[in-house]
Amino acid sequence: MLHKLNEDGWHYGGLPGLQWEAENARKAEGGIARQVVEELYNDVRFEEFYHACINCGNCTSKCPPFRLVDFEPRIVVQKVMHAKDEPELLYQMMDQYIWACFQCYSCWEVCPAHNNPGGLVAILKEIAVRHGLNSAKKALEPYSKILYKVMTTGTQITPDMHITIALFKDWGPHKAELAKNIRAERAGVPVETMAGVMDKSWKVDEGTMKELMFIEKEAGVFDSVEKTLKDVTDMVRDTAKEAGVE
Repeated sequence: MLHKLNEDGWHYGGLPGLQWEAENARKAEGGIARQVVEELYNDVRFEEFYHACINCGNCTSKCPPFRLVDFEPRIVVQKVMHAKDEPELLYQMMDQYIWACFQCYSCWEVCPAHNNPGGLVAILKEIAVRHGLNSAKKALEPYSKILYKVMTTGTQITPDMHITIALFKDWGPHKAELAKNIRAERAGVPVETMAGVMDKSWKVDEGTMKELMFIEKEAGVFDSVEKTLKDVTDMVRDTAKEAGVE
């Protein structure tokens, strides 16, 4: 469908698209773009998440990212609706656009057609990870150690991860400054919110860890993540080997 692209962009629904969209669509690999569409339409959740868009804009009016960045759930559904004829446009949307979605699903609540734009974005993000798209690599890189932690222990962020030594790069460049007075600030919290949870995230039953990583291995999670964050997969495989997961 690239023959529809012209100097003004992509004529979409009778209206000219943005020039950057046309340029990105031209860069899309046709084979991968069509495969992405096939995987989207064949996903078991697709029939529940997509019906028919009437272009009312209710989803966009309730979307938090729309107020902050260039993101509209309506655009996502429209791209999905025309994906079979315009796979390059869906593919280029996955480059950066979908990563602005908060996954709050406010759009789902207000759609008169019962579409779930946030759910469609979730599927597209999973596809991006499976194919190791650059956008997925950039989006997940800041969370590499969190991903490692989830895959090996099944838990996420806990207070013991916020310490002044061995800082996770995931927390950003200002973490060291914020951590300087963290113990005093925690002591000032009137409720014992930290009681009994400081060391729970790393102390996972060995049997639970083995079972978790075996499921991930058999389900193809290791192979999928390896295409996006190889260093994380290497660490997980080492941990799995130590735990006796063959």
